[in-house]
Amino acid sequence: MKKIKKESSSESPPSFLSLPHDIVFNTLARIPRTSYPILYLVSKSFRSLLASPGLEAARSLIGRPEKYLHVCLNLNNKRNPNPRWFILSQGELIPTSSFPYKHLKSSSVVSTGSCTYIIGGEIVVNGRKKGSKRVFLIDCKTHQWRKLPNMRLSRKQAVVKVMDGKIYVIGGCSSEYSTKDENYGEVYDPNTQTWEPTTPNLRSKKGYYSSKICFLDSDSFCSTRLSSVELEKKLWFVVRDGELRCGGLSWWTTVRGLKAILSSNDLISVTNSGQDRRVIVWWKTSYNAEECETEIWCAQILIGIWDQKTVNGFIEWSQSAFTFQGCHRDSEFILHSALVTHAY
Repeated sequence: MKKIKKESSSESPPSFLSLPHDIVFNTLARIPRTSYPILYLVSKSFRSLLASPGLEAARSLIGRPEKYLHVCLNLNNKRNPNPRWFILSQGELIPTSSFPYKHLKSSSVVSTGSCTYIIGGEIVVNGRKKGSKRVFLIDCKTHQWRKLPNMRLSRKQAVVKVMDGKIYVIGGCSSEYSTKDENYGEVYDPNTQTWEPTTPNLRSKKGYYSSKICFLDSDSFCSTRLSSVELEKKLWFVVRDGELRCGGLSWWTTVRGLKAILSSNDLISVTNSGQDRRVIVWWKTSYNAEECETEIWCAQILIGIWDQKTVNGFIEWSQSAFTFQGCHRDSEFILHSALVTHAY
């Protein structure tokens, strides 16, 4: 009599997608959006989940805060004559509410929480260029603009930083005020909505592009200058001659490993990404079809181990972030950038 062999049945472990949807959504909601491009590659089911309204509901429910890049673009063409603010989300630029006031050159920008502040700027009075006292705020949760109390002094290209929940504004005023003058700096308290003078303990050093890097109580300030980002203490990134460069006060070198995007493009700007050891670089392409069309591209770069001779970068993702009709003629299109934190 033949013995019947029992087939060994080994059940495969349950998959993540076999869990109840509320558990799946609650888990995915705790993963940063910046990891979504990787999850998209897992399967069609994951792509469907990541685009599901249920996931958005779960994110809102737990109120998970994330950092988002808030940028002001100067598209500078007939169809887009005024600067416009955007939020960079999942590699795409999402427009926020239009700025309802006149945009001033040489204003300073800083953010805290979900709010971005636009401080001072250049105005022309009787043919002479002067600073402005005005201050505006946009709350990226509600996308609402509002005007704040004026500063005590008119300022343009001032140095700004948030410390202990207050906004410090240094310099950018008339040359009649010295660094020792109590009016050289002022501080804004969002709780009381008042400005008070402050005399910071400043010492200045010459930095790249002759811009100033200042220090206040061991916390670094930097002037609002286009295409410059402080990734870690005493480590700066700038775009020069279409390349990403990295350095400190006494050394600079080109970031390697970016040939995939540099072979046919010149970089224009670099901004903070809100993530450790990462920056976002920007460039544009224009197509002369029946009507000129311009694409704004960005890529996230992970910075590897560096020394004063070699800095390596790794392209984590690269994609077209925004397309508009018309040709953009200016080389620089990012006027301001700031990181805002909220559940978006």
